Amino acid sequence: VDALKEKGLFRGVKDHQMVVPICSRSKDIVELLIKPQWYVDCVEMAKKAVDAVRSGELELVPSAHERTWYAWLESCRDWCISRQLWWGHRIPAYHVTFTDPSLPKGDPDDGKFWVSGQTEEE
Repeated sequence: VDALKEKGLFRGVKDHQMVVPICSRSKDIVELLIKPQWYVDCVEMAKKAVDAVRSGELELVPSAHERTWYAWLESCRDWCISRQLWWGHRIPAYHVTFTDPSLPKGDPDDGKFWVSGQTEEE
């Protein structure tokens, strides 16, 4: 607040009603925890699927579903897979740690020091 006042950007303080989320089972207060988000780039995959149907390499039976196929795949967006992790699905992402004390440790929640591959060795 002080920094905003110094720059002349402070506009005031207002009360803000907030709904506190409560767990339906335990009745505990649910606190938000910001975590790194992982996305799958689906655009290229969707383009290949659309091209396969258009070229005849892939046939949809019945063909009446082609319109839905194109509607879904031509407007697809990146898929946030972070939510699937809560259900136990694993993604090939690994947090890098160093044993050399001169190198920074890294925080698993800061989004740095993460690599992806099909195996840990990769």
